Amino acid sequence: MLCAPLTLPTCEYKRREPQQEVLHQVLLVHLETFFANIGAESQYLPKHVEKELRDFLKCGVLAHGFVRMRCNECGKSLVVGFSYKGRGFCPSCTGRRMADTSERLVDDTFPENAPVRQWVLSLPIQIRYRLAHDGKLLSDQGLNWRLQM
Repeated sequence: MLCAPLTLPTCEYKRREPQQEVLHQVLLVHLETFFANIGAESQYLPKHVEKELRDFLKCGVLAHGFVRMRCNECGKSLVVGFSYKGRGFCPSCTGRRMADTSERLVDDTFPENAPVRQWVLSLPIQIRYRLAHDGKLLSDQGLNWRLQM
């Protein structure tokens, strides 16, 4: 097995165990019943919602993939489960995405030394719905917004 070399920080890393979280446990037990009940009522969920819920159950679970890392200095190793990089359901993925986005905005978008505390992009409701369901339109190739500062 290949291990990624790293130098571990002095603080102790605690692996996230999604199987112990209440949301994960509830979905694991009731998700298929929920889908069956919706189908029985001739209703449906959009495919991306169903995929998001199913992928959430795999996020961070070692049985669905992980990377083992070993510190070159002390020889200590740890495992980190793969995330599914969801867009809005998994608290862990959403938190990481929020941190990454804010870092990118501060480093690449906002002018240097600008006193920014909050940044809000507000769109008309019709456009919000379209962007929520059309990933290609929201991507860099489909829609390119530039902030004028």
